[in-house]
Amino acid sequence: MAILSWGTLGVLGAFSASLPPYLVLTFCFAIAAAMGLAICAATGRKPVRLLERRTIPFAGLLAAYHLAYLEAFHHAAPIPVSLINYLWPACLIILGNLFFRLRSGLPGYLGAALGFAGVLVLIGKDGFALQLSEAFGYGLAFVGALLWATFSNLRRHDPSDAISAMTTICFASSLICGLWWMANGANLPALTAQDVWVIAALGLGPAGGAFFLWDLGMRQGHAALLGVLGYSAPVLSTILMLVLGLGQPGWEVFAAIALITLGGIVVQIGTTNTSSGKLKASAR
Repeated sequence: MAILSWGTLGVLGAFSASLPPYLVLTFCFAIAAAMGLAICAATGRKPVRLLERRTIPFAGLLAAYHLAYLEAFHHAAPIPVSLINYLWPACLIILGNLFFRLRSGLPGYLGAALGFAGVLVLIGKDGFALQLSEAFGYGLAFVGALLWATFSNLRRHDPSDAISAMTTICFASSLICGLWWMANGANLPALTAQDVWVIAALGLGPAGGAFFLWDLGMRQGHAALLGVLGYSAPVLSTILMLVLGLGQPGWEVFAAIALITLGGIVVQIGTTNTSSGKLKASAR
């Protein structure tokens, strides 16, 4: 559900392009925090303390990723920025194996490579070239990929309740973005009705509510498989744009879906075989 939500980020992000990114994120994170508070009230949870030692680092990573990603579009062309940013699933698996006990093994690396190949096929048809003058934008996009992969891996091992923790993290992220917005002039443009519903949709979905779903998935689901399936976000975004008439269909979409699906199958089968082997070894 989080990945499906992220599939709408491209369209919603395009609709919000006229607004300051810090302003948009301030409201999106605030909406997410309000959702978390409502869930906590309904389920008897209590949000973790704002000054709890893990809250601020997580909030910093969450805010820094989105700020780096949105800022990259101000310095470089969108297609290569998107491609570099969508290295995060591969980064999640690679960093997870190296530093966070993910243990996906060779199938994880192979699945990540297949998923990335799917994204490359999807957007490579438009062509892209790295220009030295745009290196800062590309660097921001890659830093964003590392930040989100690190955030996801760290959240996977956090012992706090997912809803309680993410509620406070989103609130702290809203404060960080709000302070950054104020430091940059805090100009409040006149918001149209479309601006309001776009911000609300972002906060409820890909830039807010999806955080809770992803956090639960990383904790309770198959982290390596979710990392590979994360590559489907640009595919879903492309399909949505095609439905809205913002592009032309082609074989690339179907090839990307096939490669991403194959990557997920490789990770799943590889992990299943590894687990079966360990069980047989234990039995012996």
